[in-house]
Amino acid sequence: MRKRHGVIAASLALTVAIATAGCTTTSSTTSPSTDTIRTTIDIPATFDPTLSTSLPDFLLARTAYDTLVRRDAGGLVPGIATAWTSTPTQATFTLRTDATCSDGTKITATVVKNSLDYFARPNSGSTQVVYTFGPGNTPTITADDAAGTVTIDIANPWPYMVDAMSVASSGIICPAGLADPAGLAAGTAKGSESGPYVLTSAEPGVKYDFALRDDYAAWPKWSTAVAGTPAKNLEYTVSPDATATANLILGGQLDIGKIQATTRDRFQGQPGYTVTVDHFSDSYLIFNEREGSPFTDQATRKGVVEAIDRAMFGNVTSQDTGDVLTNLGAPDVACVADSKITIPSQNVTAATSALSGKTIRLVAPTIVGPAGAGNEYIAEALRAAGATVDLTNTDVGSWITTVVAKPGDWDLTVFADLNFLGSLASPLLNFTGPTIDQGGTNYGAVTNDAASAAFAAANAEADQKARCGQLDTAVQALVDRSDTLPLLNDAFIYASRPGFTVQMLGGALDDPIFRIAQ
Repeated sequence: MRKRHGVIAASLALTVAIATAGCTTTSSTTSPSTDTIRTTIDIPATFDPTLSTSLPDFLLARTAYDTLVRRDAGGLVPGIATAWTSTPTQATFTLRTDATCSDGTKITATVVKNSLDYFARPNSGSTQVVYTFGPGNTPTITADDAAGTVTIDIANPWPYMVDAMSVASSGIICPAGLADPAGLAAGTAKGSESGPYVLTSAEPGVKYDFALRDDYAAWPKWSTAVAGTPAKNLEYTVSPDATATANLILGGQLDIGKIQATTRDRFQGQPGYTVTVDHFSDSYLIFNEREGSPFTDQATRKGVVEAIDRAMFGNVTSQDTGDVLTNLGAPDVACVADSKITIPSQNVTAATSALSGKTIRLVAPTIVGPAGAGNEYIAEALRAAGATVDLTNTDVGSWITTVVAKPGDWDLTVFADLNFLGSLASPLLNFTGPTIDQGGTNYGAVTNDAASAAFAAANAEADQKARCGQLDTAVQALVDRSDTLPLLNDAFIYASRPGFTVQMLGGALDDPIFRIAQ
């Protein structure tokens, strides 16, 4: 989506949501007579895990490449690594001894080191390096094959590094893939895979088929029960819209598919069909605070914040089924459950005083509600407060191109953040440090010294409770200065036909676990 600035933005199709993460409708124990799971995906851009930018990229990376650790309902669990230790500036991983590449190559500490070095390579275009190793860091990675350990050292504190090793973009690429970067990106580098599946055929923009490796035995050690049997064949089909997906599942042409809240009721009362809901994308405002934008002025930013009814935004965006945010992350993001952020309420009178006569260029993606309905609501709320609003309600690619590469062409955006890291550190990176045009992740060129200082203090803090307090302080500083407004968490909704299940453990959006029920 953009070069190395780490947008974990939703460069993917968001689904509109229902409220409670993890809830389901009816279930079935019927076991289908098949070894194949047919599911949906949006169009991916690459098969190289390190270059993943959108959800389909991450899903394909997860299918073929294993990570050192995995997310579970109770926290991290072993993946390729069986154990790990960490400080804010170092992490050491002890590797399992039975992991192999799809061409039979043993996954040694050197194989892992070389893969992570490739991931962290300068000027790679990866959006994820900064989220993995922290801002300003070039990691030093060492391997001890005799001990089976890999150690990562960084200069600037980043205590989220182990968590980041659960994200699909850090998937371990085997020597055959590193020897052929072009083939890796195209999905043709045979033997590159460290994970359970290998790509067998691809019709770009239509269908992607994977086969389970006969020799694969390195399944994660999940603490949560994962029932059922892995499919021998995984078929990802690009489905044109939510209505079509629902039809295909109900008609038996798909087994599991991503649907919208608008079609979920069609599965009510259908024996054996299951609807599974997980927290998904966090949306919040980002102001362009560069010279030439009206939002260099704090009072004008505050006017926008006061014009918006967040509950109404939720109603328009997700039919009142999303969670209005209490912070810059979903309720299950680390630190959020105990946070005490004060967020301003709507005040139309004050908003009108601040915004009357102002001209605002709002650029936002159509994934914010059906056909960008959430963006339309924001525009109308600002117009009701006296502003002239030029709304560009556009596809994800055009949106992010404008926000990243054309800083003079926008004033306000609704940012969609997947937060694979599962931490408030992820959105805070988007408001602190160097700007996008300076190679950083600060989209709006925000200068908030209090937020930056609290964020730096959080990153250097080894104690989790104290770190959460500093992260809260950083978010509150942004809200107090009207640098952002937390809006809504949408949900990801899967529908499954009888005999098939899907789980997302620990909020791992890039890690759906598909199974054939037994």
